[in-house]
Amino acid sequence: MQTDIKILVTGAGGYVGGWIVESLYLQGFLKVRAGIRRWSSAARIGRFPIEIVLCDVLDKHQVNTAVEGMDVVIHCAYGSRDATVRGTHNILDASLQHKIKKLVHLSTVSVYGNAEGEVDETVPVQLTGSEYGDSKIEAEQLCWNYFKKGLPLTILRPSVIYGPYSKLWISKFAERLQSGQWGIFKGMGDGRCNLIYIQDLINGILLSLDSDKAVGQAFNMNGSDIISWNDYFQKFNEALQLPPLQIISPTKVKGSSKLMTPIKTAARYVLKHHEKIITKMYVRSLMLQRVMKIVEQRMKTSPGNEELSMFGRKAHYSISKAESILGFVPAYDISKGLAMSVEWLKHETLLF
Repeated sequence: MQTDIKILVTGAGGYVGGWIVESLYLQGFLKVRAGIRRWSSAARIGRFPIEIVLCDVLDKHQVNTAVEGMDVVIHCAYGSRDATVRGTHNILDASLQHKIKKLVHLSTVSVYGNAEGEVDETVPVQLTGSEYGDSKIEAEQLCWNYFKKGLPLTILRPSVIYGPYSKLWISKFAERLQSGQWGIFKGMGDGRCNLIYIQDLINGILLSLDSDKAVGQAFNMNGSDIISWNDYFQKFNEALQLPPLQIISPTKVKGSSKLMTPIKTAARYVLKHHEKIITKMYVRSLMLQRVMKIVEQRMKTSPGNEELSMFGRKAHYSISKAESILGFVPAYDISKGLAMSVEWLKHETLLF
């Protein structure tokens, strides 16, 4: 692919978008425009001499300005249902208007809902009531509508994206494992853990941009390892050089999850509506500080019902289509990916 093409990355202040911007620049793509929602999001990508513009996807004027003059759009921005759906519509509309040569829309394997077994791109998308998955389905439908209007685009459906800078799948789970309260969930963590290292996803994006055969197609993006969630916890624990994980019985896991669910709900409500009062009380009361630290620790180390459902789902997202059409081959297995992630945790002093 020619490195002088002009590329807009939306959601460049986020985990995936930030990685894409950095990787493109380091690979010689010097005409990268990073679209961010607010200037405070630019701290990470601001290290590079690239163009950074405001691009709140809900602001049509900002979107139009960001897309103008570009050859390619890599659309990573998402958020609430409105941001994901209406924001995607704004990006697609501006891309069609400015005759973008190629658009890559980052979706998710969550569009397959609760499908199990070998899941390839022929499996129909499935509404489940989840705001994230359902809004991504709506965004995909918009993409197909604009493809019919003449916009050349490709949809990528990544699985669990992990690696350095990942707060959800690396920082959060490192904290859980270090707490000593996390473990192997007997009979409840045997579902498939579909992981793709961030750099492999970026490679998939570049391959899809470089392939004419990718236009009008959707591709699963997944890593090469087929492991369970319990395997992931164990391998991550070993990479952190922590004591062996305890085996947690289903009764204990379900009981803890059932107990913490209403507490989590109540905590979110109280913080949303009474944050100032709680902050004042917290500063003045040592007892409240101790209680809140205990509750916070339990909340962090107790999997929720949605997590338990995910940990048990036996679905594997096939990448055969991406392999045959794009020539996609994951370069990072779980051992290499976790080793890189642990080095980042050390660098960021996120290990106890």
